[in-house]
Amino acid sequence: MALGQPARSSKVDGIVAVVGDKIILKSEVEAEYSNWLQQGNEADASMRCVILDQMLTNKLMIRQAEFDSLEVSDEEIDQQIDRRLRYFISMVGSREKLEEFYGKTMVEIKEEFKPQIKELILAQKMQEKITSGVNISPREVQDYFAKIPTDSIPYFDAEVELGQIVMFPEVGPVQKEFTIEKLNDIRGRILKGENFATLAILYSEDPGSAKEGGSLGFFGRGDMVPEFEAVAFKLRPGEVSQVIRTKFGYHILQLVERRGDRVHCRHILIKPPVGTRELEASRRKLDSIRIEIQAGNLAFIDAVRKFSNDDESKTNGGMLMNDNAGSNSFTIDQLTPDIYFAIDKLKPGELSDPQPYSASDGTRGFRVFYLKSRTSPHQANLNDDYARIQTAALNLKRIERMQDWFMKAKTRTFIKIDVEFAACDNLRRWQ
Repeated sequence: MALGQPARSSKVDGIVAVVGDKIILKSEVEAEYSNWLQQGNEADASMRCVILDQMLTNKLMIRQAEFDSLEVSDEEIDQQIDRRLRYFISMVGSREKLEEFYGKTMVEIKEEFKPQIKELILAQKMQEKITSGVNISPREVQDYFAKIPTDSIPYFDAEVELGQIVMFPEVGPVQKEFTIEKLNDIRGRILKGENFATLAILYSEDPGSAKEGGSLGFFGRGDMVPEFEAVAFKLRPGEVSQVIRTKFGYHILQLVERRGDRVHCRHILIKPPVGTRELEASRRKLDSIRIEIQAGNLAFIDAVRKFSNDDESKTNGGMLMNDNAGSNSFTIDQLTPDIYFAIDKLKPGELSDPQPYSASDGTRGFRVFYLKSRTSPHQANLNDDYARIQTAALNLKRIERMQDWFMKAKTRTFIKIDVEFAACDNLRRWQ
């Protein structure tokens, strides 16, 4: 079950299903249906049947997870909750608007989330346990592909695999000193009584937290960069740190609350200003690196390791990840216009000229693209698409493992579904 928002109260409630000692309330089904509608879907009463089926499956796995003594830590729950709340806040515009929407404080919303999130994590862990050890051999991949009817073999659009080297300008001592002085001035105002959150809204250059008064929510060790954590975990509630430097820029921190091994901090981030001269210097440096790679004097992956400033692609050897596909391949229509025009004339193995680039946090710089491969539109085959076919075959094998587990688990579990859902064809498998 894909959890959306915290369930809102229903005037009419009741038990619509029982799985062992677990119950499912009508209000829970209605809350999920409401979430589905809020995602832009048209009203469809049959969706309630689908939602209940998902809930029944989850309850069955949760019950087994408890029998198997699988555990979920408070840290896991808090991390999931904070991640979801950050998403909801970005959707509605502010922390205050989210509280207004639910008529509850953020603390109350978090408490309402906890049982749902714990169950979600438990179900995920149980599914991982059930399908652990499922592997697939090359022979099984071949057999899987051979069984696909010829007219059902998928057709793939043209695709590219892309890497990048990102370079941000080096900041000079004058800009660094200016930034430190600005933060020290803000810190002085806070120490004299001005509100940290208000000043964060006014001055912080962290787009994710500034509108929330600099709030980063609760985090544990390992969640932030080391320099940040080294200060955050030493502060006392309400205390404001000295100026610290991280790879993101310069910060001051304030500890809001400590809860066990986790802390809730606010921060104000200011980045040293970058001028045209620094940007041009970084462009020239990146272009010289590109020339060295094209000449065969420097391997792309070595250049990424030595020079790239983008941590996410750097850990992947410089390759860009297509989150939607779970691979390094992009169809042409998935490329943004700036990327498309930068690589349009490239041949595999070539690099683009330096392109202007702005990171998600607003940092400006340049990047060059590396075209690793380009495919033409084609019907799937084992030579060109083995990895995709292998993934599909493995997923099918995992589904079959889950189905086998489900058939056995339901026969030894008391299951009852309210007559209100008797017309749901998809629920007949629970009989």
